Amino acid sequence: MQITGIYKGKAIIIKDSYTVISTKLKKFPEMFHLQTGPKDSSCLLANDNRTGVISEACKFVQDVETFMKNIDLIENCRIDENHFNLEKYSSFYCKQDVRILREGFVKFRNDILKEFDLNVYDYVSICSIANKLFENRVYFPNGNLYDLSNKPREFISRCIQGGRCMLSDNKKQKSEKKLIADFDAVSLYPSAIARLYTLEGIPKVLKPEMLNSEYLLKHLFEDDQGESECDKFISGFFVLIKITDIKIKRHFPLITVDPELNPELKAKSTKDKAKDKATVPRSSNTCCLMYVDHIALQDLIKYQGISCEVLQGYYYDEKRDFRIRDEVKKLFELRLKYKKEENPLQENIKLILNSIYGKTILSPIESKIQIIDDKDAVRYAIRNYNHIIKFEGLDGSDKTIFKLTKSICRHFNFCPLGVNILSMSKRIMNEVFCTIEDLGLQAFYQDTDSMHIYNEYIPKLAAEFKKRYGRELIGKNLGQFHSDFAEITKGKQSLAYKSIFCGKKTYIDLLTNDLNEVAFHCRMKGVKQDVIALTANEMFPEAVKCVYDEDKGLMIPQGKYDKDSEFSVMKLYEALHSSQEIAFDLCKSSAPCFEEKFNFSITTKNTFIRKLKF
Repeated sequence: MQITGIYKGKAIIIKDSYTVISTKLKKFPEMFHLQTGPKDSSCLLANDNRTGVISEACKFVQDVETFMKNIDLIENCRIDENHFNLEKYSSFYCKQDVRILREGFVKFRNDILKEFDLNVYDYVSICSIANKLFENRVYFPNGNLYDLSNKPREFISRCIQGGRCMLSDNKKQKSEKKLIADFDAVSLYPSAIARLYTLEGIPKVLKPEMLNSEYLLKHLFEDDQGESECDKFISGFFVLIKITDIKIKRHFPLITVDPELNPELKAKSTKDKAKDKATVPRSSNTCCLMYVDHIALQDLIKYQGISCEVLQGYYYDEKRDFRIRDEVKKLFELRLKYKKEENPLQENIKLILNSIYGKTILSPIESKIQIIDDKDAVRYAIRNYNHIIKFEGLDGSDKTIFKLTKSICRHFNFCPLGVNILSMSKRIMNEVFCTIEDLGLQAFYQDTDSMHIYNEYIPKLAAEFKKRYGRELIGKNLGQFHSDFAEITKGKQSLAYKSIFCGKKTYIDLLTNDLNEVAFHCRMKGVKQDVIALTANEMFPEAVKCVYDEDKGLMIPQGKYDKDSEFSVMKLYEALHSSQEIAFDLCKSSAPCFEEKFNFSITTKNTFIRKLKF
């Protein structure tokens, strides 16, 4: 995001640095090797005169010694023995934050400019930077790759399917006293690109005689085929299919049910159709209409034995360009080299690697914002009334803010590549999941690039995977997997001793290691970690309390305990697992809860209740 304007005849551009470097500011010094002084992490109290009370503040700061030194180091900050000027104290650290942000961003810009000859100031987001890099190295040198707009873009974009996130059989799961690993894919999207290609030419509408899966797959290129041959002349396709039969039922189905495309699968219990809910889960063994590309269709037939009718679609019949594979591998190897050297540039390359596909599936921007002087607002409204969605006076100014519709007929993107990347990433996961199921093993949960599986299953899984696909499953290279729970103590692998899975993105793992330490890895979509801990401690005061450690990304128990003790956060998830409704006040977080309004005014919310039930 960026805002442009004119001030005293000078062009001003205000950029959102977070869209370029999506990392917390506290990590900048380590990420970019910046010099910064010690800083206490505090939650400070003040009276109406903006005077801080030292004795009260010391109850909240994590490093009291550093806090006391800073009060004396900051000019005119200390008032007396027990009071300090909170405004001067806060102002000093605001300036420190701005300095660190600037130095980090400039370092990032200089590194990218030196390594890739791209000026970060010219781009809005990291996705734009990654896209430009691949335009220079892959797309433009080919000369026969095309962005799409209008109907072809709209149709092919319907084939976009995000990563699968589900519980086994879409049912709540629980495991106790048997170690579980968080088995993660290494750089899933770069791994997918490393097995891919770009489709040359422009898409063509499928002819009537081509509307069946047998014909399309018979004439589809082989995986590593680059040019058309007499019988293999289709380089790729994107189609709408109707699944009529499913021979293999999976615990983690490949089929994605879109309720908008399959209205008969929607509940009809409400008068408001927008509130109607799907009667079947999004990932399920259900016959339905589905948009797919050639990669997804191959997997549906191979792993679920589907039969289908092809209703309509587009196909490509020119070359496949494989140079994108080489470029992503070069970037990955370059990152490994810099990581080994402890060069902060490795973090920049990591950001680019994970952002390559984002711009290719960019959705149309359907609205825009204009800020007009109040004196010109009526005239502007009269001239643009057909496009105005809403307008409002800009808070505390003589301006009016207008939200207008924006034409999407000129929106272009490279969605064929984006769709193929997402489908290939799912193939990488399907190869592992279907091997697990075919061996009769159990996986509990998947969230895009990771799975929860019993640790003792991994050697057997790796052996069968090598037998089937001729590749090593475990490792740290593209296309491989590794166990990835956060470590309680550095160098000591964590595994889950107990786990509770309530729903999508709502689960908890009781982690332990060789030192018999205990911590909790928990997720709850829409609820912050410290709110989870606070709510659990309030609901179950008799259990062992837990606090969130932001640096480790884990919940840490307090007091005396062992791994079989009763912990407040585990009891909270047990209550959710047993279908109890629990209310969370999101404003209890240590971070303030703001509400941003259309007119750019910002208010602090005092309470924001979110109720969850599974």
